[in-house]
Amino acid sequence: MNMLVALLSTAALSIAVPAFAQEQASASPQTPAELGDVEVTGRRLEPQVQSFIDDIAAPPRGRGLARWDRTICVGVANMDERYAQFMVDRVAKAAVDVGLEVGEPGCRPDIMVVASADAKALASALVDDNPQGFRPARSNTDLGSQALRRFKTTDAPVRWWHVSLPVSADTGEIAVRLDNEEPPTITVRDASRLRSNIRDDLARVIIILDVSKIGTVGFGALSDYVAMIALAQVEPDADANGYDSVLNLFSPEADRLAGLTQWDRDYLASLYRANRNRARPTQQARDIVRGMVGERDDRVEANDRQP
Repeated sequence: MNMLVALLSTAALSIAVPAFAQEQASASPQTPAELGDVEVTGRRLEPQVQSFIDDIAAPPRGRGLARWDRTICVGVANMDERYAQFMVDRVAKAAVDVGLEVGEPGCRPDIMVVASADAKALASALVDDNPQGFRPARSNTDLGSQALRRFKTTDAPVRWWHVSLPVSADTGEIAVRLDNEEPPTITVRDASRLRSNIRDDLARVIIILDVSKIGTVGFGALSDYVAMIALAQVEPDADANGYDSVLNLFSPEADRLAGLTQWDRDYLASLYRANRNRARPTQQARDIVRGMVGERDDRVEANDRQP
């Protein structure tokens, strides 16, 4: 992605601290406090988790939820170096917590975060500069042309775009025809009603922070918000009200949010432990539901064992 790669490969971290970061200035940005276990009242946990997945998850149509395979590389541009490094470290910690590795300094970013005072203009310029980088195939890799138009025109304080790729579950070879390329040839083994030969891997995430709209949210909380959408396919217009999630950071009642909640951590952990090559997205979702319920049950059991 020519224009964005140029941003990240230059000394783009040396400009003044954005306004939202200036308000948080201190010896070091604050570390989010733990919010404890999510208490579920009025309905069982399983349907609430399923509703959360239905409400916020955003895979390409007909595909399962994608995740990073083994390693990520995070780049942050147009931000004071101290704050940029803090955000990189916060995303990296969330990635390590779910079992990923983080690239060495100088790696080529596949999670790209850019702060801008004119996010609409930047988003439009990036898409126009390399449309195939945002939509590498006609289907199966992204949310489609209408969603891309919303990415360019939204007034949201944070906008993002995920690109994922169906790949061979055995070799990691791309299993979808990309525009202007020949159809791939992959080896198919014993698929079944429960298991597919194909899994979905995240390929890149582009996140733009509109510094004119960020407001006074804590920089630590903002960094965790970025981590959540960097590691999971989240619907940009998702309504997370009713869930104890950092995705509510910009909602009117979000002043208590300090960062990733236990609910968020359980979701990410369960997403990254779920079977990656389920035959149907609904089967993968059930794996995530069971994982989140298991995370909570394990904590309850551990607390019960304490004197």
